[in-house]
Amino acid sequence: MLKLFITPSLLIFLLTGCGQSNSSEYKEEVLAVADTKAEMTIDGMTCQVGCAAHINEELEKVSGVVSADVSFENKLASITYDNSLITEYEIVGAINSLKDSAYSVASLDVEILKAVEKKKIDTH
Repeated sequence: MLKLFITPSLLIFLLTGCGQSNSSEYKEEVLAVADTKAEMTIDGMTCQVGCAAHINEELEKVSGVVSADVSFENKLASITYDNSLITEYEIVGAINSLKDSAYSVASLDVEILKAVEKKKIDTH
């Protein structure tokens, strides 16, 4: 009796492949390309470590931002980003919302670095 139960169970287990499907599922990965540079004057910073470094760290977490360099001395943030993934206004909003709105972008200068042809890359 036990043999009759184990054999079909084993067969079903082997056919289902441990719950893995054989369907081809692709995850689309979008690579950010540094095609735009924004220079922003930021008010409200009081130190390099607590303010400028924090802003820099938070900006680099934002999807679409390729790099960020925040200087407390100059009260300036230099950010390169992919303008098809994020706009300068969204970056300004991200900065203005940090630390209960302690910081504010006082001025903004945007430069298009290059026109980029976008390609999708399928990864498994």
